[in-house]
Amino acid sequence: MRPSWLMVLSLVACTGEEGKEGDTADTGEEDTAGGGGELDNWSASGTGDAYFADGEEDNSLFSLALSRATEPREGEAYYGFVSAADGVLVPVGEIDVNGEDVDHSFDIGENAIIAGYSHFEAWANATGEAGEGDAVWTGDVDPTIFTTIQSMLIASSETPDGQGSLRALESHVEFLIEQAAGAASAGLTDEEVGSLCEMIGNALEDPAVDSDDDGEVETFTNVMAAQGTDDGYGYVELIFEDLGEANDVVDPTDPIHTNIEQAYDGVQFTEFWAERAASDAHSGASAGGDSALSRLEDVAEQLSWTLVGNDIDEDGVLEYDTEGGLDYAVDQVSQMAQLPIEAAK
Repeated sequence: MRPSWLMVLSLVACTGEEGKEGDTADTGEEDTAGGGGELDNWSASGTGDAYFADGEEDNSLFSLALSRATEPREGEAYYGFVSAADGVLVPVGEIDVNGEDVDHSFDIGENAIIAGYSHFEAWANATGEAGEGDAVWTGDVDPTIFTTIQSMLIASSETPDGQGSLRALESHVEFLIEQAAGAASAGLTDEEVGSLCEMIGNALEDPAVDSDDDGEVETFTNVMAAQGTDDGYGYVELIFEDLGEANDVVDPTDPIHTNIEQAYDGVQFTEFWAERAASDAHSGASAGGDSALSRLEDVAEQLSWTLVGNDIDEDGVLEYDTEGGLDYAVDQVSQMAQLPIEAAK
């Protein structure tokens, strides 16, 4: 018997309903990287750099910047850790992702360069523990540059007190600022003010001179001059040697060369203002009296610029490559100990 049109239409209708149910059977699977669902296609991503800037202590502030980073699964977070050669992991906090970017900082309360923290790793989990869940990011300092960085930031046999060359110059300038700024309230005689001016001038430039013409060349004990003139030698020359050594050991294509060049710029700026401060100090030594005290005020201001920089063009912006000082140089050398970060394999 041939089927009626009513039967045919009924069969078509039933087939259509079944097809709709089949179409919807596989939906509802969502990307867990965005926050839940049945399909877990989360994977680690993100690249960038980390280094230890000055924080509560020298080189204690862990700074991490990444782009193209994946957000964690719902209910999890990212946790970072650094370590030295002994492998003991030190936490650097929970790391947030803003869109696809990471801008994270955490102060570990100790000098990371002294401690030798040269490895970073991050984990995704709900506990905050290292080694649990999924590895997210990892990075290591280039060992070929680490020794040179330490000679500038930590320890050097070439400085009077054994500090790294940059840190030693930083401490030296801070000492001279204290001496110059405190002269007016120290109750010094005119002769003592003249002697102090000469000592500060000689602490800024080598070779030392008798600028107050009293027949005696006066200097602070156990002090290296900030810089040398003519055949003189000081901290600036030592730092340039250390930067030159760093330049020689780094691969020519390594972006660290930019940090070396910018650190050099910061030291040159320091050299510029130290030279002028030395000239004012020696002028004060020969002038004496109130004029000497006035020159020492100028010296203190100029030396403060050697540390933090000076907005010379008065545009309200400190252009670090031309107006930055020792603080800028220290930060650039710190960045030489950067950890290139990539997604964990």
